[in-house]
Amino acid sequence: MNEGVSASRLGAARLLVGLQFIAASVLVLSGFFNWRNGSWQDSGPTVVAVIGILLGIWAIAAIGPKRVSLMPAVTADTQLVTAGPYRFIRHPMYAALLLFCGALVFAPFHFWKVGVWGMLLIVLMAKSRLEERQLMKNFPDYAGYMQRTWRFVPLLW
Repeated sequence: MNEGVSASRLGAARLLVGLQFIAASVLVLSGFFNWRNGSWQDSGPTVVAVIGILLGIWAIAAIGPKRVSLMPAVTADTQLVTAGPYRFIRHPMYAALLLFCGALVFAPFHFWKVGVWGMLLIVLMAKSRLEERQLMKNFPDYAGYMQRTWRFVPLLW
């Protein structure tokens, strides 16, 4: 199925993955967690980051570690997974990354980090749309799956 991916889509996918890596790396390298202070204000980002990590692990377990790819491309061995967190969210790994990096915006908080997180959100939205177009072409049930699930956040979006 990957043979049907055009050079321009492959280039766009690589660009999006690169931008995703840059934005996430900037946030990871700029953040820290205060594990010693037990106050909710300081531990809140840690809790959100841990939720993001756990969601990511659950998504990887559901899809299978050998099938995980940074590239938003449907390949010959791509299978539609609708179990685990995929029952509720079409892109739980993207949601996990947004949660984790969102926590880093507040550890410590800087306004410029909000912009970097916003860039990450835009990149992941574009990746999800690119991926969903391919999935709709390859899996007839995907349109129905889209109607039953949320893109990133259950009950919200």
